[in-house]
Amino acid sequence: MDRVGQRPVVLAAGATCTVALASFGLAGAFGGPVWLVAVLAGLAGVTVPAITTAVRAWLAIALLDEGHRGASYALLSALFQTAVTVGPVLVSLSLLVRGPVLAVGAAAVMTLAATVLYSVTGSGHGPPHLARAPQVTSSLWTPGLVTLLVAAGLEGVAAGMTAVAVPGVMTEAGSAPLAGVGFAALAIGEVLGALVFGSRTWAGSRGVQLPVVQCGAAPVAALVCLASPQTWLLVIAMCGAGVAIAPSSVLKSALLDVVGDEAAVARSYSLLVAAGLVAAAAGNALAGLLVESTGVNGLLAFPVLALALATAWTAARRRTLHAEPPAPRR
Repeated sequence: MDRVGQRPVVLAAGATCTVALASFGLAGAFGGPVWLVAVLAGLAGVTVPAITTAVRAWLAIALLDEGHRGASYALLSALFQTAVTVGPVLVSLSLLVRGPVLAVGAAAVMTLAATVLYSVTGSGHGPPHLARAPQVTSSLWTPGLVTLLVAAGLEGVAAGMTAVAVPGVMTEAGSAPLAGVGFAALAIGEVLGALVFGSRTWAGSRGVQLPVVQCGAAPVAALVCLASPQTWLLVIAMCGAGVAIAPSSVLKSALLDVVGDEAAVARSYSLLVAAGLVAAAAGNALAGLLVESTGVNGLLAFPVLALALATAWTAARRRTLHAEPPAPRR
């Protein structure tokens, strides 16, 4: 995206993903060979159009006012979390109505619709259509970006361990269905937190704000741990955790404008997302290794430690988050 522009990449990926999903659904419905189903599923997965990344990169050059950019990043984060919450619900409804074929077909249709909408919006009104020409950029791996990636990784480990611990806690309490409610509450909290944080301008630079908001995440994670014996209390605490964590996600995204090259925002944002996802998977694995010795309730103590380490790391390297942003290239 940074080299050839967002629109061509989104169009190519969206078209490929749509065809792969449709073919995957047909192959599964008509009893295709397992290897073909696996190949189509893998192709669909690696070509999911990175529209969120494209919009994030576009916002950095389309909005000149820092306050407007911060609000737009918060709204983008809230929309993403809303999609994460609604998506599994739509899959469950599809499975109840017509089975997995409907779910895969709906995914193909929504992928195509999102790709077309992005393309039409870009062609008609300009914003996403402001494709960048290839530019020579400075080093992608700035000290500030490393700070953000490690912080995202530690927060991802906390999220991954929580994703294993909460269903285990609910299952042991005989309330397994409440696990889904708990994660829905977490997502709702993240949406609310992002919207509230982005709705106003806060004192201090973003580099100062990040360790400050991170300070609130570990204590709330501790409340989640303490609430684990009572399932409904745990659900409420999960919502509070979402509210506490959301500003950190918004600020890490916004700080990419400060610590990196303006021409490499898409790559930087992709790395930030990837760091969180890989770390969450590592958190899943670590929880699986530790659960026999700690019990599922004991697992919830580790996210507190991970979030505290993220806060300490960011605070110790806060100077790397105050670099002057590069001059806008219009």
